[in-house]
Amino acid sequence: MKPNDDELDALLKRLHLANARRIWHQLVERAEKEEWSYRDFLALLVTEEIAQRQQTRLGRLSRWASFPFFKTIDDFDFTYQSIVRLALLGSALSPDFVTEGRCLILFGKPGRGKTHLAVALAYRAIQNGFDALFVTAAELLDDLRSEVAPTTFRRKLTKYASPHLLVVDSCAAPGYVE
Repeated sequence: MKPNDDELDALLKRLHLANARRIWHQLVERAEKEEWSYRDFLALLVTEEIAQRQQTRLGRLSRWASFPFFKTIDDFDFTYQSIVRLALLGSALSPDFVTEGRCLILFGKPGRGKTHLAVALAYRAIQNGFDALFVTAAELLDDLRSEVAPTTFRRKLTKYASPHLLVVDSCAAPGYVE
């Protein structure tokens, strides 16, 4: 039995294939015009669904990471750096950086790009399939100090211990006085 358009749409909805539901009509038209094989049509439909899910995942995890801004390693201008080079960061950009539990401390004068690099490295970890959380040292300490009840403290501590990658930026939050 050949399903009609509404039935096919319902089947895609039932399988939670939101992007496939959105694009299948256009792909059918294109496939008919260009005389694609069934295999080519299905491969493109599935590839588009996977790509959309990956984009959705990256967006969701980037929002959850609470980055102060969005930067990638490609956005970083290494020409103003005398010590930091892309090759030096190579291992920190790989999935092994997270899976091996490595740590990285960036230090230097203000305005040299430490926060930019930290955000870029955390975003790369997200691209590599991990989750990350960005927090300033002041926010972290304030959050942990604000609770004295042991169960609440453990819950808050878990928030910072559960991500695959935790970025603690030393910049004080605006208005924070030490």
